[in-house]
Amino acid sequence: MRVCRHGIARQQWCLDGAAAERGSADAAAARERGARERPRALLCAACRQRVTATNARVERGGQHEHLCTNPHGFAYHIGCFAAAPGCVAAGAAERGFSWFPGYAWQIAVCRGCWAHLGWRFGAGGDRFHGLILNRLVEEEGPGDSAGD
Repeated sequence: MRVCRHGIARQQWCLDGAAAERGSADAAAARERGARERPRALLCAACRQRVTATNARVERGGQHEHLCTNPHGFAYHIGCFAAAPGCVAAGAAERGFSWFPGYAWQIAVCRGCWAHLGWRFGAGGDRFHGLILNRLVEEEGPGDSAGD
């Protein structure tokens, strides 16, 4: 069961994301804009290890971004990615309290500094990462720095 952003009926533990609240037109525009942009590396904010890339973004439950709350009440704004080679899955796969029904999860940490970056989800052969967006930074490209 999905819940509103205010946490009503929290059995599912995953709140609707901001893109869904703004409507499908905004989400479609963001996808179209992303398809036109050159893929950029996304780095660990703590150590600058390459984690994934903008072109690895995927949707689950109809959207890329989700606001999820764990059973302890901690909320995370995550984005879904098909691959995150800069992450290492830690611990055994857990089925309880999954934000994505049918998927088991493992904590995902940065391969460089071991900072918690999110979770790896898997169901059968389907795998993806749910990464905490404020723990990632986009790699600067030529002409992006203030000195250029």
